[in-house]
Amino acid sequence: MPDSSATGAAGAHVRPLQVALCGNPNTGKTTLFNQWTGANAQVGNYPGVTVERHTGHRQGQGRPWRVHDLPGCYSLTAHSPEEEVAFLALRGGPDDPPPDVAVVVLDATNLARNLFLLVQVAELGVPVVAALNLMDAAQAAGWRMDIAGLQAALGCPAVPVVARTGQGLAALAAAVEAVAAHPDLGRGPGTAWSLEVQTALRAARSLDPVLADASDGVLAWILAAEPPLVDRWQPGLGARAAAASARDPGAAADVRRRLIHDRYRRIDAWVAAHVQPPAAQGRTASDRVDDVMLHPLWGTAVFLVAMTLLFQAVFAWATPMADGVNAAMGWVADQCRDHLSPGLGRDVLVDGVLAGVGGTLVFLPQILVLFLGIALLEDSGYLARAAFLVDRAMGRAGLPGKAFVPLLSSYACAVPGILATRTLGDPRDRLLTILIAPLMSCSARLPVYTMVTAAVFADVPKVGGVLALGGLVVAAMYLLSFVVALAVGAVLRRTLVPGGGAPLLLEMPPYRLPRARNLVRVLWDRGRVFVVETGATIVALSVVLWALMTFPRLDADGQAHAATVARIEQTVAAGTNRAEALAQAEIAAAQVRLDHSIAGRLGHALEPAIAPLGFDWRIGIGLVGSLAAREVLVPVMAQIYGRASSADVDDRFAADVGQTMARAGSLTPLKGLSLMVFFAIAMQCLNTLATMRRETRSWRWPLFALGYLNALAWVGSFAVYQCGSALGYR
Repeated sequence: MPDSSATGAAGAHVRPLQVALCGNPNTGKTTLFNQWTGANAQVGNYPGVTVERHTGHRQGQGRPWRVHDLPGCYSLTAHSPEEEVAFLALRGGPDDPPPDVAVVVLDATNLARNLFLLVQVAELGVPVVAALNLMDAAQAAGWRMDIAGLQAALGCPAVPVVARTGQGLAALAAAVEAVAAHPDLGRGPGTAWSLEVQTALRAARSLDPVLADASDGVLAWILAAEPPLVDRWQPGLGARAAAASARDPGAAADVRRRLIHDRYRRIDAWVAAHVQPPAAQGRTASDRVDDVMLHPLWGTAVFLVAMTLLFQAVFAWATPMADGVNAAMGWVADQCRDHLSPGLGRDVLVDGVLAGVGGTLVFLPQILVLFLGIALLEDSGYLARAAFLVDRAMGRAGLPGKAFVPLLSSYACAVPGILATRTLGDPRDRLLTILIAPLMSCSARLPVYTMVTAAVFADVPKVGGVLALGGLVVAAMYLLSFVVALAVGAVLRRTLVPGGGAPLLLEMPPYRLPRARNLVRVLWDRGRVFVVETGATIVALSVVLWALMTFPRLDADGQAHAATVARIEQTVAAGTNRAEALAQAEIAAAQVRLDHSIAGRLGHALEPAIAPLGFDWRIGIGLVGSLAAREVLVPVMAQIYGRASSADVDDRFAADVGQTMARAGSLTPLKGLSLMVFFAIAMQCLNTLATMRRETRSWRWPLFALGYLNALAWVGSFAVYQCGSALGYR
């Protein structure tokens, strides 16, 4: 861990105290991290949530802390990326020293399993502090603990805490300070190996001179760890250890089993001596709720209802907030137009920069509502149940069970979803998941869905008098993307990426009420990422597209437009009629300029390929722009139809753009549905392509994904439009 320095009150450089947080999944480790540092690390038990190490800061007694949130893992033997990252952080290296103190977060209701990780951390020689988290749940369930006796057995401070509420965290911080000052206080329980293991440790010490002074704990780790990780820690050592094991594979396997047995023998003794389990109880309320939530029929029904309500909220409840944002941006654009001198600079600002900013902020309410719904489902404990329900369908399609997690993340954005595939152990499972992750309907598609549904489905009577048709259509797009992903996964599994998916193994978190503080953090983090990262792309592309739609400028057309304006001013009386005539003349002139612009020529060139989908050349321009980012389509359409900064922009940016397209004949219910299907399937994100390139270490698979997804999108959109036209729809 980086040994960075900080400046104290006296001006001297003080080395920060390096504190590592580690623990099993679902122990509240990241919650403790957030409580201590105020950081925005995501809380959850899914693979990929904290695969990368997160660092926060906290002011300690006399010097600052650097707190490192390590991945949740069950051991340090490197059978998963989480274990690998955790071990390398705890063991350290020449340029990355180990932490001063490791806080091992334990689930107080399941100490027997959780203590295995604490023992391994202590074996590495890192001073440890045990945080007995979830003490409120343990006490409510009837667990009784001899904290003093347990602390003596573990050889380190054992502090009862409730990370969710902050209870006991001050005492835990004091224990960390004490162990940092006197490392012997956190030496751990030591080792007590059987004769068989001791013999194996002596043999391991002879593998390399560097191991002459290594502790028994490090040697035990070498015997159990995967050779590639051992090589990362000490080049060449893993290969020698593997060669030694290959001489007698049976004996090597026996030693690994004995290592586990020796640790659990001591752990079981500690728990038996110092932990009193609750009296046998019948089925809990949580068990009875799970009978419904995990039922193949009723659980699926609950899942569908939850998803439908979520998308109804995104479609309907966020509209008033979007109205306010759009009205504010319209006012700003009008002020700039009224108070700045006409010219190229004003056009760039109003029609380029402000159009891009407005096209970003107007969809922020929908994005926040979507993430609020996901955070509520996750914090309540329901999302883990949904994972198991969906896993059944994924297994039948040949997808790995754990792939549900990166695919779920891809509903927010495919980039973190693709990164989360690092937790899949089988490279073929990982590649398959990467190839279908872009099919998930990410948040960038939501502006397009909103634009279409607000324009062509808003006035349709509600289904059953309750459900808005637009919300149902949006939900159908999310369902379509998942079904197509399953089908594509099944085909790829039987052709290009053969193999078998691994089963999904997730712990069920307890049902609990979501915490407002965590919800606010999630919304702030997600909203900031959308505005800063996605918004920057949209603004930059909006300016570029404005230039493409503006240049080259034609002097003849400008003179013709000036003549038209002069004729209207001479022949039409001042008032409403003149204003309308001038507005129509401006729109006509803009259309002529667009038709002759670089973007117009690109759109016309693309039109023969997209006409069978119901798209005209104007939508073709939007498709070109949306190759960089899907959500760019809306501000591009606004610019094309002269709505981005018009004085008469109403309170619904998306509806206004869509209705303008509808009046021009570019958008009807059938064409809108065709457009939504195209966007639900197509690959239109340069960031996703770059991430795929980085994770697959080749351009082969990203280009394959770009080709097959866009071809599949064309086929799907073609089928929708042509079948609908044949049935008489428009």
